[in-house]
Amino acid sequence: MSRVLEGQKRNFLFIVMLGVILILAVLLVWNLMGNKGETKNSAEGAAAASSSSAPSAGGQPSSASSSSATGRGDHKCDVPVAPDKAFSAELPSDYRFETTTHGVIYPISAQYGPTYKPGMVVGYCFAHNPTGAALAASQGSTIVGDTRATEAELRGLYSSRIAADLHSAPNSNTERVHARIAGYDIENYSPEKATIGIVVIAKDSDGKNTGFKVSIPLIWEDNDWKIDTDKKPEPSPLTKEPTYIFKAQGGSQNS
Repeated sequence: MSRVLEGQKRNFLFIVMLGVILILAVLLVWNLMGNKGETKNSAEGAAAASSSSAPSAGGQPSSASSSSATGRGDHKCDVPVAPDKAFSAELPSDYRFETTTHGVIYPISAQYGPTYKPGMVVGYCFAHNPTGAALAASQGSTIVGDTRATEAELRGLYSSRIAADLHSAPNSNTERVHARIAGYDIENYSPEKATIGIVVIAKDSDGKNTGFKVSIPLIWEDNDWKIDTDKKPEPSPLTKEPTYIFKAQGGSQNS
């Protein structure tokens, strides 16, 4: 009897883990793969409609003429990085957490990014170092399913070659999960490109944590880190702790 119960528990845990993987992985790519057959004019029209109603940095509605198709408007990123931090991947001392509408918790930092948030949820402008790349990958791997984000805002998370084919919006029927970005590994880094291993911890109904990793490629473009892939990410089981670990309760303010 105990073996049967144990087998059922293992099966349930596997289903929960698979479900979270699918939510995160598929949410990251459905807006990349979907609706590529739409015309460029249709995509630009939808993006312009969304960006024209988004608030500007000063909190006032932006006009269509001053907003770009990416939701960034004409804002130029310029996040200061000390010379001795140019290749640093250390955890930000000031990180805190945000939660998406589908229940995934991810870190942000006032120092390393995102430092510009024109709308309700999507942020831009990350530090030009490994830490900034890690935070950009953390947001980018989770925020695409947030129902508060507009298509125009999401478009700004991707490189220009990828963003040109985007035309979709978050699914309001996305199932909620209990998961958080737990840490990261710098798998590859140069000032022009980076690959960040984002570690996610998900909790099942018994309160047991299960971890996996997703590798996110980024490119430095227009003074910001942007996701640079149109391929489905491949989640892998977590076999060891990440090099950099976020405390569940937050950064130094809670240390």
